Amino acid sequence: MKRAFVGSLTAVLLSAGIAPAAMAETVTDVDSSFPTAAESVRMDVTPFNLVFLAYQGFFESEGVPMASALINWYESGRIEAEDLVNVAIGMNRLSPDTLNNEMYLDAVEFQLDSLGRNNR
Repeated sequence: MKRAFVGSLTAVLLSAGIAPAAMAETVTDVDSSFPTAAESVRMDVTPFNLVFLAYQGFFESEGVPMASALINWYESGRIEAEDLVNVAIGMNRLSPDTLNNEMYLDAVEFQLDSLGRNNR
């Protein structure tokens, strides 16, 4: 009985994981309408999400290193909060007005600091 249950559970889990991958589409163009659409539905990129995306390598195509290299760059002064915001603006993930938002920039700085502290 256990064997049949485990076999069925495995089949269900495998099929659940394969179906979304089969239906996934590759997006190659940056959606230039993103800031407007995001604003209208209040889908903002939070400072935490911005730093998390950078850490995960989302901005590697723009020359921002990922993981420990991002931390090293930040700690050595090679990258700052404004740099990440500029990259996100260039990829239409943030509004250009974000560069004038000191609270947002301070929050990105805080997240970058936290990342460094948590990885020591």
